[in-house]
Amino acid sequence: MNSLEGQTPTNNPRPATRPPVGAPPLPPGAPRRILRAIALAVLIVIGLPIAIWNTIYPTYSWGQKTTVTVMTPAGERSGSAVVRVRWKDNPDLFPDAPHLHYEVRGEATVVDLGEGRYLFALISGAERRGLAVFGDGRSYWLEQIKTVAASRGETREIPPAHRPLLVTFADIGDPASVARVDPDDLAASFGPGYTLSSITLAITDESVTTGRVEAVLGGVGNLSAYRTDQKNPFTNTLPPDIGYLRSN
Repeated sequence: MNSLEGQTPTNNPRPATRPPVGAPPLPPGAPRRILRAIALAVLIVIGLPIAIWNTIYPTYSWGQKTTVTVMTPAGERSGSAVVRVRWKDNPDLFPDAPHLHYEVRGEATVVDLGEGRYLFALISGAERRGLAVFGDGRSYWLEQIKTVAASRGETREIPPAHRPLLVTFADIGDPASVARVDPDDLAASFGPGYTLSSITLAITDESVTTGRVEAVLGGVGNLSAYRTDQKNPFTNTLPPDIGYLRSN
């Protein structure tokens, strides 16, 4: 019988074992530097192409504040609303495809005329209205968009040809009772003493207006949803792309 007396792990190591090798500890702050390096690499790989793309094909965005002022028998009444207009330039991938795309977010301008009557200036056409008021009407579209974006702080009266569609409701509780309002003859809709004083447009950084239409009309958003052949012929003139009181 063999004796293990007097043997130690040093002079008689166990078969198939090796002394442990200790790895040197990471210097202080190394994990944080590694994470920063990874984040920088990701930023370069993903963020740089996006930055280059946005430089070549930029996005232009601004607020358009429409203010409608009406003279009433009780004095002037006015209402304002800000919509956000966004134009995006894209590459010409296909000959017939538009490379400029727009988005409008906001709601109609509401003027409380008193006695439960309201005048609404719809947001339909808002994306072109800014170009018509602040552009020169001759330059290439993108140049006019740049001009509008650079016009922050300016306010101009909207020419008659580019005024928003004005409507009111015979019954404020019934969206199908919507009726067009002639901006040159408010008395025909509201009675003697009602005239349009002005409709102005301002380019601004103010926040988008929300809640005023809903406070008056509830959840109504698109008037063309109330088209009917029976009660109100005017609603039949509102195609799907017009008649917007609100846009998300």
